[in-house]
Amino acid sequence: MKTNNKIIYKDGIKGVICDWAGTTVDFGSLSPVSAFEDAFKDFGFEVTRDEIRRFMGMYKRDHTRELLNFTKERFYEQFGYYPTEETVDAIYSKFEPSLLNCVRKYSNPIRGTVEFTQEVHKRGWKLGSTTGYTEAMMKIVVEEAQAHGYNPDYWTVPKKDVPGRPFPFMIYENATRLNMYPMCAIVKIGDTVSDIQEAHNAGCWSVGVVISGNELGLSEEEIELMDPVILKEKMEHAYKVFQDAGAHYVIDGIWDALPILEEIDQRIRVGEQP
Repeated sequence: MKTNNKIIYKDGIKGVICDWAGTTVDFGSLSPVSAFEDAFKDFGFEVTRDEIRRFMGMYKRDHTRELLNFTKERFYEQFGYYPTEETVDAIYSKFEPSLLNCVRKYSNPIRGTVEFTQEVHKRGWKLGSTTGYTEAMMKIVVEEAQAHGYNPDYWTVPKKDVPGRPFPFMIYENATRLNMYPMCAIVKIGDTVSDIQEAHNAGCWSVGVVISGNELGLSEEEIELMDPVILKEKMEHAYKVFQDAGAHYVIDGIWDALPILEEIDQRIRVGEQP
């Protein structure tokens, strides 16, 4: 008779991996939306903010492709043909310089991010990060974030040999570089459904971020001016989106993350897995 000799991991959290725009910087995830709006408008085909945000968190070329596929019937009505890879290339070639022009403006750390980083390190946890941005974009974001006190231990971007979200490979790269193992000892925090999918595909705990993120999609000023009843409805919808996507936890913002991490740490120490 075979016996089950599986070792149950109980040593707590090894590390946390955060998204960037909408999670740790760029409250409301405004820069990619603005850049996509400009790129599509420059091509002569307009898309809505809701359509753009539907695919947020993905590698931006993949995001462009999915957005065109989602709106392909409207595109056909306007141009008489369906979008092709050449269309993706044409729009993405406009998107990247547009984002590079505005990304620095939106790269300040979201409130609580710097303090969160300090507390993570105090507990001996590593802090990695993933993104849908390219390396050229991230160099600007990282430089600006570092100038304001946010500097995770590692960051990576989608590459030819490291596909972006929802694939888990950027998380694996973080785990390798930061010596974080097993995957059930890692928590992924992000503001898009693709962040949640990335975490699940990697075997990590997942935490969705609402107020500062893509699903709510509002600036701090817009939140302050919005009717509280409407804001509550939008937040409830965003919470449900993450819950339906399978997030283990959903929080308002990075400022609320630490108690959740401590709870996950305790769950791991009694043998629970994501």
